[in-house]
Amino acid sequence: MSNDTKKLNIIGKRGIVKNFTNVIVEFLLLFGSAGTLYWVRGWIFICYRFSYQIFYFSILMILNPQLLNERGKFNLRETKHYDKYFVLSYFILGPAMLILAGLDVRFQWSSIPFIAVYPSIVIIVLTSFIALWAQISNSHFILTTRNDTLRNQRVCANGPYKYIRHPGYLCMIFQWFCYPLILSSWFSFIPALIYISFIFIRIYYEDKTLKIELKGYEEYAKTTKYRLFPYLW
Repeated sequence: MSNDTKKLNIIGKRGIVKNFTNVIVEFLLLFGSAGTLYWVRGWIFICYRFSYQIFYFSILMILNPQLLNERGKFNLRETKHYDKYFVLSYFILGPAMLILAGLDVRFQWSSIPFIAVYPSIVIIVLTSFIALWAQISNSHFILTTRNDTLRNQRVCANGPYKYIRHPGYLCMIFQWFCYPLILSSWFSFIPALIYISFIFIRIYYEDKTLKIELKGYEEYAKTTKYRLFPYLW
């Protein structure tokens, strides 16, 4: 391993700054559309997002700085064609979910009982740890499927990858389902569920691509049979 992968480099540091900037943007979208700062459930969401970033980066800087360096490289040109649409959907549906939740609070279109927050937080925290486990285990846990990285990748069969092939996506599905529950907005379920459906589509195309282009993945798929849900899919 070269020196630039043993420690965080400038690209990795820029990635960290971008992630914290994203949380600031999320704060502005959420509370700006709500028209108030007196929104407990909005603060619960933002506090989770911010505290997770701190914990996530603190752990990965110690255990897997190589991944942070790789995730800091967002190369749209080398991104697979199908993944470009997924990236576009994230940048549309993510803000849409937050804006709808804020507008829902402002105009009181709908509400979800506060008791829904508690199981949602448990699920989000649990899946956050699983996602972090996956990222510690897999130094190729990058943002998109790229032509320039597949050539140098190795199949990861450690950590949660021993049980399912796409643990990161499983965590995303549960988290996106819980976000509207925390934010008390039935309307924000619309973009959230659309995005979840895109995750399933992405998994299908990514799995197909990896079987063709990533050496050893087809054999791995025969051993680890399930993409997301053991005994189901």
